[in-house]
Amino acid sequence: MSNNLSLIPKVCNVGSMLLFPSASTENYVTFQRSFQTGIHELSICTWLKVDGKYLGTILSYATENNDNMLVLYGRNSGILGIINFVIGDPAYRELSLQNILDGHWHHLCIIWSSIEGRFWYYLDRHLISTGSKFQKGYEIPPGGSMVLGQEQDSIGGDFDEAEAFVGRLAGFALWTRSLSPGEVSGLASGKGVPRGAVLSLVDVDQMFGSVQHVTCECLEHCM
Repeated sequence: MSNNLSLIPKVCNVGSMLLFPSASTENYVTFQRSFQTGIHELSICTWLKVDGKYLGTILSYATENNDNMLVLYGRNSGILGIINFVIGDPAYRELSLQNILDGHWHHLCIIWSSIEGRFWYYLDRHLISTGSKFQKGYEIPPGGSMVLGQEQDSIGGDFDEAEAFVGRLAGFALWTRSLSPGEVSGLASGKGVPRGAVLSLVDVDQMFGSVQHVTCECLEHCM
């Protein structure tokens, strides 16, 4: 046990964790609310520990006009070492998973701004990739359905087991602004949650299937 604990970062201000125990279309989480206004910037950050051999779906935001309006996922097929960052399907970027699938905790932040279509992908405080001209000037519309752990093919449903997330998400939060590099670093080292998060695990409405919501202030207790 001591060897396993030594691999867990000494990070606090996590708040809570969701456990997705198996690849099942029954295991997912919904929120009490959605975006109230159109989104031109966003930052999505979470600690994650993947128990499977592929990433699955971290987040899926669907509207009546587009069931893949905002998605972070990796399928159980094709290239297993990438995460697809989708904004307004069919527009997406492929990001390298690096060492996320090693069964240990990792901190991920993905940031996007419609100004110049810039995006930034951070993993464990390091900027892994960045780019521009990705949905420049685009607006993510309000009023859709936000789900963690499954990829929606219709609002709130039509899930695929091959896209399910299996593992743990801790300290998940979403901002409708671009976090600075210092804020990302502070978040990943447990110095606190940057101001203005519009969604976090506090806002979870319903858990389905065998998903568990566990309070854990520090990552070493998110077991």
